Amino acid sequence: MKRSIFTILMLTLVFITAKADEYWDIFYRNYLINPGINVQSKFGAGTDGKLYLAEIDYSGIYDPGITYVDVRSYEISQWTQDNTGQEGWVNLGQRLQLKMPNNESNIDFVVTADNQLYVGMQDSIFWYDSNADFWISYYVEDYIGGMMADESGRILILQSIGSNDEHHFQITEFDAGNLIPVATIDYTLPGNIQLYHRIMNEANRILMFEDNYYVSIARASTHQNYYFMGNETIGFTMLQEHFTHLNLSSMVLSPSGELIISHRMGGTPYSLALKQYNFDQNQWDDFNMQGLNDAEVYGNQLAFDKSGKLYLSYSADFNLGFLYEYNGSGWEHVGPLESVAVAHMPRIAFDNDNQLFLMHGIGSGSAPLTIRRLADPTADLNEKDIFTQKIRLFPNPVSQSLTVDLNQLGFKSGEIELEIYNSNGQLILGQNVSGAQTIIDVNNLPSGIYMLNVRNAANNFRHRFVKQ
Repeated sequence: MKRSIFTILMLTLVFITAKADEYWDIFYRNYLINPGINVQSKFGAGTDGKLYLAEIDYSGIYDPGITYVDVRSYEISQWTQDNTGQEGWVNLGQRLQLKMPNNESNIDFVVTADNQLYVGMQDSIFWYDSNADFWISYYVEDYIGGMMADESGRILILQSIGSNDEHHFQITEFDAGNLIPVATIDYTLPGNIQLYHRIMNEANRILMFEDNYYVSIARASTHQNYYFMGNETIGFTMLQEHFTHLNLSSMVLSPSGELIISHRMGGTPYSLALKQYNFDQNQWDDFNMQGLNDAEVYGNQLAFDKSGKLYLSYSADFNLGFLYEYNGSGWEHVGPLESVAVAHMPRIAFDNDNQLFLMHGIGSGSAPLTIRRLADPTADLNEKDIFTQKIRLFPNPVSQSLTVDLNQLGFKSGEIELEIYNSNGQLILGQNVSGAQTIIDVNNLPSGIYMLNVRNAANNFRHRFVKQ
C-alpha cells in the first residue's frame, strides 16, 4: 500500500512538473546539490545579456563535510527548447568554500550595472577578476550582509561594530578591500537592551531612494526584524513596529519611493502578510492582498520590474509555488497554480528586455534547483488577441483615478486613441493617448457602468469598468 501511494505521489509530481514546463522556458536544472532547507543559491541578470548563478553545493562529492559556492554564467540569447538542464553554462573562476556561522545564514550575490560580480559570506567578500578568471578574496571584519550596488556602482554592505560596551550598525562602502564608513545606525531597545544582529541573515538588507537609506536587520535570538530609514546627515530612525519573520521576508521600494514588505507571520499556520509604510502616520499599513492564494507560506519575494510593475512569488503548502502580478487593485496569478512546483525560497530577476526569470528549488531529486523564464503568454495568439491582452486597466471598480497601462504594447505616441462611453452609448471622453500609462480623472462621473474603448489603426479593445 505504501509503495502504491509513493508511486502515485511521484507520478503526480512528474505530471505537475511537465505541465508547469508548458508555461516556462527552462534555463537551468540541477538535482545533485541538495543544499538543505535554509541556505539558498542566488542568481541575477546582467546588462550584458547573461544570467549569473551562485550555486551552493552541499553534496559533499568533492570533499565530505565541505560546502562550496560555484558561480556560473549563461548567454540568454543562446537558449533553445532543447536546453532543459545545464547545457551552455560556463563556470567562472575557482570554487569558493562556503563560510557560514549557522544554518540560517545567507550569501550575498551582486551583479553590478557594469557586470562586476561579488559574493559575500561570513567575514569575506569575493570579487571576480574576469581577465584572470579568478575570485579575489578580501577579509571583512564585522560584515553581516546587506550587500548592494547603488546607481553609481558603489558596493555597500552592513557591518556590526562593537567597542567600549557600545554597539552600532554601519553602512560601509567596500572598495577593493578598503572599507569606507558611510552612515551609522544607533538604536537601543526599550529597557536599555542593545539590538544585536543575526550574522549574514537574508533579512539584513540595504535599499536606497534619493538621499535616504532603508535598512532591515534581523535580531539575534528572536524572529524579529527591524526597519530603519535615514542618511549620514540626519541620522536614522526606526520605522515603527517590528515583525516576526526572520529571513522569510522581502523589502522593495517602488520607483516613486513607496516602501513595501512581505513576510511570513510568526504563528502557525504561517500565513503571508504584506505591509506598506505610511510615512505621514509613521506606521505600517496593510497592503492589498486581494486575489492571493490563502495558503501556508514559506519563502517569499517582492520585485519591481523595469517598468515599475510589482510581482510577488512565494512557496506554500502542498509543494506548490506561486507567482502574482499586482494590477493596482489586486493580484493576478501568472500561469497555472501549479506553474512553479516545489518553489522553495523563490527568487525573481529581470533582464535588459524586462523578461522575468524565476529561480526555485533546493537541488534535490524532488526539488531540483531550477531557473525558468516566463514564456510569452501571447505566443500562440492572433494580433487582435495580443492587442487585447497587453492592455491593463485598473483599478476596477474605480472611485477617482482610472489607469490605462499600455507599456506591454511597446507604445508609441500618437498611434492610440482612447474613448469612454456611458451606459447609454454616449461618448463622454475622447483623446489621443500621449503616454504609455494614462491616468483618467473619473471623480466627477456619476456612479454606474462605463465602456472604455482603446484602438489603433488595426485593432480595437473594449472593456467595461464600474465607477463607484
